[in-house]
Order: sequence, then C-alpha cells, then structure tokens
Amino acid sequence: MGFFSDLFDDENDGDYDYKRLRRDLEDEYAIQSATFSGGFGFCQSLEASDASNEELLKMAKREGFNLNKYRL
Repeated sequence: MGFFSDLFDDENDGDYDYKRLRRDLEDEYAIQSATFSGGFGFCQSLEASDASNEELLKMAKREGFNLNKYRL
C-alpha cells in the first residue's frame, strides 16, 4: 500500500516468539478438534506444525490471537 502500511504491518516484524506461537496454535487446534471440529482441527494442528513464520502469523490472526503477547 504505502509507507505507513509497511510500518504497521505485523508480518514485516520478525521479533516474535514463533516457537511459543506455534505451540499455542497447535494446542488451540487440538482443543478445537476435541470439542467441535473433529478431523478439521487435527489437520489444522498438523498445518501449524509445518507452517512458516509468515503462515503462523496469518493463522494466529485468523484465530484472533493477540500477537502482542508473542513479541520479544
């Protein structure tokens, strides 16, 4: 978009605890799998295990995670 959108884009900032974010996403999807989504949540958990850092951020945003919690 422009200068200001680059400044505030979370995906451009590499200062996240991706290990913890990955673990929390895996846990979230496992809980979803056990409670209501079944196999879909399990598949999402597997996707989180292999996701790139950028994909992790997108998944976390989609699930409504507070990314500030994972900033280093």
